[in-house]
Amino acid sequence: MIRTEIHIFSLLAILLGGGCATEPNLTDIQKQVQTLALQQEATQQQEKQTRDRLSAIESQLDEHDFLVGELIKTEEEANLDTRHLLEKLERTSSMLREQIEQTRSSTQRRDQDLSIRVKAIESRIDNILHRPRSEASQVRTPETPLPPSPKQEESPSSPSSTIESTPSEAGVENEASAFRSAYKGYLNGNYDLASVEFQRFVKHYPSTTLTPQAFYYLGQSLYAQKHYDPAEKALQHIINDYPNSKYRSQALYKLGQIKIETAQPSEAQKIWNQVILDYPGSPEANNAKEQLKQAGLS
Repeated sequence: MIRTEIHIFSLLAILLGGGCATEPNLTDIQKQVQTLALQQEATQQQEKQTRDRLSAIESQLDEHDFLVGELIKTEEEANLDTRHLLEKLERTSSMLREQIEQTRSSTQRRDQDLSIRVKAIESRIDNILHRPRSEASQVRTPETPLPPSPKQEESPSSPSSTIESTPSEAGVENEASAFRSAYKGYLNGNYDLASVEFQRFVKHYPSTTLTPQAFYYLGQSLYAQKHYDPAEKALQHIINDYPNSKYRSQALYKLGQIKIETAQPSEAQKIWNQVILDYPGSPEANNAKEQLKQAGLS
């Protein structure tokens, strides 16, 4: 941005020294250049605030990762249920990631808009420099319309294929450490890595207190990548093999969402009605009622 400002003032100096444009044109351009300089200064201040905010958010994410580790350690030692705390951390991390992306997107749009406006001014100056002197003295340069800011296009990410991992050659890894590593990838939005590590976990630890949770987050990770068939299989493990698990209601609810995504509304209706019947008053039952209403299935 500073280079652009120097370039604009250099061009203005050429115009003032060469006398190739009329005074009204130069006055108008000077005002626009001054306006751009003020906008650049304001943008730099906003960027500094944005960087500070991002640093604070990333610090909060690190703190949440540490809390997750402590919660998992406590669950291993005392076999405590951490479902609600994990869900709260998951929602908080998702919200923070969304805030980071929104802030970055806003900054990029401001930078692009300013760059386009600078190029428009440079084009006007170039036209004045190359116009015959007689024409410049008779006709004012019309206002050059500024092009609209381009919208950012989100390129769809191609889903990565599910990878079956093999046991580590260094020996059997600690159960809590393995779960913590996979869950951290899930919280960070690295669903491809999370699905690989959760697959490794359920393979190495098929019958522990953390296994139902591992199957649930494996299904969530695969669902986020739109790998619906393997996601459904992971959730079915909880529904069929862990009928008393507190993750069964969540697995059923997520399975209903998969049926909607794969154009099976009647199956989704059946599953969500089962959630309402089996878990009345639960958050999943309330969400199922809302989804049935939105889909016109109630």
